[in-house]
Amino acid sequence: MAVVKVDQLVQGVVLAEDVLDMNARLLLAKGQEIEDKHIRVLKMWGIFEVQVDGLEEDAGTDMDPAFDSEQLEAVSADVRRIFGNVDIQHPAVREVVRLVIEYRLQHPENRFGEGAFKPGDQAPVANARDILAKIDRLDVKLPEVPSLVFQLNEVIADPMSAAGDIAGVVNKSPSLTATLLKIVNSAFYGFRSKIDSISRAVMMIGSKEVSNLALGITIMETFKDIPKQVMDVSSFLEHNLAVGTVARILAAHGNLANTEQLFVAGMLHDIGRLVLCKYFPKVAVLTFAEAAGSGRCLLHTEKELLGLTHVHLGKRLLQKWKLPYTLENNVYYHHNPSASPHPEMGSALQMADMIVHGMGVGTSGERVIPAFDVKAWERLKLSTGAFSTILHQAANQMETFREALIKGKR
Repeated sequence: MAVVKVDQLVQGVVLAEDVLDMNARLLLAKGQEIEDKHIRVLKMWGIFEVQVDGLEEDAGTDMDPAFDSEQLEAVSADVRRIFGNVDIQHPAVREVVRLVIEYRLQHPENRFGEGAFKPGDQAPVANARDILAKIDRLDVKLPEVPSLVFQLNEVIADPMSAAGDIAGVVNKSPSLTATLLKIVNSAFYGFRSKIDSISRAVMMIGSKEVSNLALGITIMETFKDIPKQVMDVSSFLEHNLAVGTVARILAAHGNLANTEQLFVAGMLHDIGRLVLCKYFPKVAVLTFAEAAGSGRCLLHTEKELLGLTHVHLGKRLLQKWKLPYTLENNVYYHHNPSASPHPEMGSALQMADMIVHGMGVGTSGERVIPAFDVKAWERLKLSTGAFSTILHQAANQMETFREALIKGKR
């Protein structure tokens, strides 16, 4: 018997012990012969090593990848720039910085801000105030609620809704149905048999899970036609999905209830920025340019130039669409979770946003983390020792969503 790292597992080896997830749920039983699908499940759940029969004790040994000093210095400098507005000596921040540097060295394809606006591509910033003077800030134009969003919201709000009710709404959109089934059948859930209907999906993962996934996907689709020179929506979606994934895992480790709400909040946390890009594209581009050129965070630049920020626009949109109040609050307070009625959830969302920015996964247009709410973080009572597991688990789950939702859109 030997301990073998999951990255080194090969098909055909046999487990010597049961493999449990962080909630002591059985993932794979002792005696299971390993196949490729089992390796994917282990990676997705953040399992790093297992005990197997028939190998020598040194089979699990590997070597850390070697990185040259220039590469390490460049990545470290960029990560420290991203975290420049927060106390990098705080234990939680220090551990996140260490882990995201390691992650980015191992994933050089993740370039922070890739696909985002680059200064000098558009008109000078001086025109911004002339444009903003023509905008009535109190009557920001927002899209009408898509009928599917309205119907999903009604189903979510109805405690008597059944699997058939949710399936009836989702099945009105063939593309949404296909996307949801692709996710449910992915390694994210790891079901052994294929789920071939929305009704079956509801039975397997729950009505709230399916409804919230459908809601988030449908809302993001509303903004898919934003020109790439204003915002790369695929990269934006990748960032937001990653934030939702990390927030959900943080919430699970912090024993918070309703983790699926945090996943959707992560998906939508920067939705106000898409409102700006879709309805005021010139203003959005100029705001991005000012932030990029000055090196300041985009959040503060929005406030300075527009008199409001993307969280205000996001709140307006969610209110207009009559979406759940908890979702509205999580989106609105994710930069200031101490002010939220649910600071623990807001803190998980803020930390997730920090982690994903550091990892360089996708982009929301922001290039510098605005702030870290230490008071709210302390209420979450999450040990920094869990961060390594959280990042590894999140990285594998992110890849699942990248395959299901993003790669086909590029």
